[in-house]
Amino acid sequence: MSKNWLDIVGSVKRPQLGEDVPILIFRAFRIYSGEYLRDLMGEKGAVVLFQNAGRELGRSLGEKLISDSITTYLENVRTFMKESKIGLLIPEDLDEHRGVFKIDECITCSGIPNIGSRICHFEAGFVAGILEFFTKKRVKATETKCNAMGEGVCEVTVEIENAQGK
Repeated sequence: MSKNWLDIVGSVKRPQLGEDVPILIFRAFRIYSGEYLRDLMGEKGAVVLFQNAGRELGRSLGEKLISDSITTYLENVRTFMKESKIGLLIPEDLDEHRGVFKIDECITCSGIPNIGSRICHFEAGFVAGILEFFTKKRVKATETKCNAMGEGVCEVTVEIENAQGK
């Protein structure tokens, strides 16, 4: 992306309707665009596309929230996600090689009935991008739990490459 995401989405010019969109409308756009992408690109292609989009947003946002310590940085991310109503980020476990993050009240899937599929690939990519910006290392993210699978919370497990790229 040539421009910073805030330059593109940060200015809302809707004097009558304002900034807010009901979550049901957001989900309708998100779910139906995902269905279209799965039809067009297959399941794996759609997952990669959503995850890479989330990763880019995470990297871009990381620039705005950067701090010298990972603790403060993640607190900045948590605050942003809560204030933006994306979800409640809960770092469960993090070391230099791997981490587990929960996203409670996830914008995409909180309250969705069990549909038998994990659908928060964008959020998994977002977590990866946030960590990639801070660590300057490639991060592999996997959604390991999802409300849409009846698991009660979203969970993203990440693997952080070592200095040799493995």
